[in-house]
Amino acid sequence: MRRTVLAVLTCCLLAVTACSSGGSSTSASPTASEADVVAWMDKVCGAVDGTAKAMSDEPPIDMSDPARLKTGLSDWLGTKVAAVDKSISDLKGLENGPHPKSKELATAAQDGMGQIRTLLADTRSKLDASTDATQAITAFTEMVARASELEKAGADVQKKFDETGLATAAQKAGNCKGLQTSPPTS
Repeated sequence: MRRTVLAVLTCCLLAVTACSSGGSSTSASPTASEADVVAWMDKVCGAVDGTAKAMSDEPPIDMSDPARLKTGLSDWLGTKVAAVDKSISDLKGLENGPHPKSKELATAAQDGMGQIRTLLADTRSKLDASTDATQAITAFTEMVARASELEKAGADVQKKFDETGLATAAQKAGNCKGLQTSPPTS
């Protein structure tokens, strides 16, 4: 499987979640400095980046041994689910940020990550229940086909991001800038 397919799973949602070049530029609450908001936004992007990095490797595909194929793909999906769980947990811890709409953005990002988690966990369940290599490959192929569903989730998160007025802070946060780079295509 090529990394570009995996990038669809994450980049449709993740890069949009934390990084925007548009949106309004409403200021933070009077009690929060711009530096505080940028630092918080950097943490939000860092939480998202954990999943993006975890999704950047390719699954082990050994068609010569159906048992190893199934085990390898299941283990690979398990590590991805664990990475998404950590991102969701990290985002939950960022709900009380310095911006008046911190909770809205953190919750929207958690919801988007939850959709990724559901897709990965459902695929893993189907894979674990498969009885042969064909069923295992079918489960994985269905996951790739469903990746386009994440585009709507990404658009919803983008809308929330724009509504919160945090685009300027994201442009200044180092972890957000890292998310804006394109994933490898090999």
